Amino acid sequence: MQRFINDPDDLVDETVAGFVKAHRDLVRLDPSNPRVVVSTSAPHVGRVGIVTGGGSGHEPAFIGYTGRNMVDAVAVGELFSSPTAKSFADAIRAADGGAGVAVLYGNYAGDNMNVKMAAEMVVADGIEVATVVANDDVCSAPPAERAKRRGVAGEIFMWKIGGAKAAQGGSLADVKAAAQKAIDACRSVGVGLGPCTLPGVGHPNFQIAPGTMEVGIGHHGEPGTRVEALKTANEAADDMLSIVMDDHGLFPGAEVAVLVSGLGATPVNELYVLYDRIETGLEARGIRVHKAFVGNYFTSLEMIGATLTVMVLDEETKALLDLEAVSPGMATGTVAAPAAAMAEAGARKVQARREEFRSVRVSDVAIHGPAVANVGSDAIVAELAAVIVANKAHLSEIDGLIGDGDHGINMAKGFSRAAERIEGKGLSLDQSLRVLSDVLMSEIGGSMGPLYGLMFQEMASAIEGRSAIDAEGFSALLNAGLAGVRRTGSANVGDKTLMDTLVPAVASFDATKTQGFVPALRAMRLAAETGRDSTVDLVAKVGRASRLGERSRGVPDAGATSCCLILVTLGDAFEKRLA
Repeated sequence: MQRFINDPDDLVDETVAGFVKAHRDLVRLDPSNPRVVVSTSAPHVGRVGIVTGGGSGHEPAFIGYTGRNMVDAVAVGELFSSPTAKSFADAIRAADGGAGVAVLYGNYAGDNMNVKMAAEMVVADGIEVATVVANDDVCSAPPAERAKRRGVAGEIFMWKIGGAKAAQGGSLADVKAAAQKAIDACRSVGVGLGPCTLPGVGHPNFQIAPGTMEVGIGHHGEPGTRVEALKTANEAADDMLSIVMDDHGLFPGAEVAVLVSGLGATPVNELYVLYDRIETGLEARGIRVHKAFVGNYFTSLEMIGATLTVMVLDEETKALLDLEAVSPGMATGTVAAPAAAMAEAGARKVQARREEFRSVRVSDVAIHGPAVANVGSDAIVAELAAVIVANKAHLSEIDGLIGDGDHGINMAKGFSRAAERIEGKGLSLDQSLRVLSDVLMSEIGGSMGPLYGLMFQEMASAIEGRSAIDAEGFSALLNAGLAGVRRTGSANVGDKTLMDTLVPAVASFDATKTQGFVPALRAMRLAAETGRDSTVDLVAKVGRASRLGERSRGVPDAGATSCCLILVTLGDAFEKRLA
């Protein structure tokens, strides 16, 4: 792998730093969060703010659409991973001009979780939040299940229309309705000719054999919904257009906007070859192209391929699409420089933070039987971190087979950062778990960040104030962690997620604890391993892998595997200390 990279762990921060320097006339960093990019014209007093966010590696999306009459603030995530809830919340605060904030983002588990949490976090600031979720990717779910479709390049039209409606002075409800209309009018499809490689992994998530192409490929490097023999540009363009138009069901006379985006390593001249055929196909159907965008608008690192998005226009959305806007990733017309008075909007920010999902403190609980001291058990979290870091490559490898390949990278980054911050502090176990939770939720993001972040936060709350953790205390810790995961996600046993490990492990501990602490720990470990192994034969029902259907069978779930590592290590650590 030959790339212009220093340290893979620093790639996102260095990307943002260079982007802000290159486009300082349009964007700036939020002073309280280096993972939030803000328009130099934002916030606008009395105007609805526009926020989005997503994983890095898609440039110019997401940061590239920050500008005037477009997006006001963007939350930046790790490569192919959702921004944290804190970053989304800080972006909302940065965009707030007093008329509410519309958060327009893609339909991914991590983004859904973190945006929901961010909206709750800014309640204390008096900010009203509305959300619109993009779901334009035709191949990711059938028409009857459109709510399950992922958002891809159609998000760009959603940002453009939403930003234009806000610029016209529309209310929060008006902006939400316009953005929803835009994404409802979008259909997208992607075709991949070559995979991409996450720098921290060092090899592609999947392979595209010579002479073949993946139809319905995802922007995160997910395999397509089917593999076909490589076709000519015209044949590929015809197929892409048929997929999109069959789902649209348009009649002759309609007007559309078309976006053809490269995935990162596709020569631009090939994109124009595709577009030439696409417009010809639209004209043959009696469809008129009002405006076309061809280039690298929404990429996927160095993937070879292209996406097609077609948005049906009416008079309102056509006028909003044509409204002047300037951003590094897209410009329509010219926009006058913002008035200097815009700077006064910063006074509206409220510094108070609402404490999120905090359980009631436990104080002086009676201890029965063998127990592990709470104070001084910070080494347990260090042991968890060591195991996760040691399995970084394995977790990313199995994640890459049916997902985006970042699970091990992000897990290792979060756990190792937490271990560094607790080292030598002499913290209690609950304090150490709290540090781990804070790192995962505020710095890592994705779906893993809030899921594991809340799990460890609730575990910490369950044992806070205890002098030691006996079998009942450990049961409380496990059940609190499970409750935290359930509150964040919607998965159940059998859905091919970490729940297939966590639920039976907790149940086995509780069923065996009357036989003693150590036997219960051993039962928990065995159940965790059995649950992990059960995911090999399951078909994913939630998350990115669910879009692959039967193609997700035969691979262990990465979340179930990492959860098993955590529970087994936790059980080993307690048994060792009980001895």
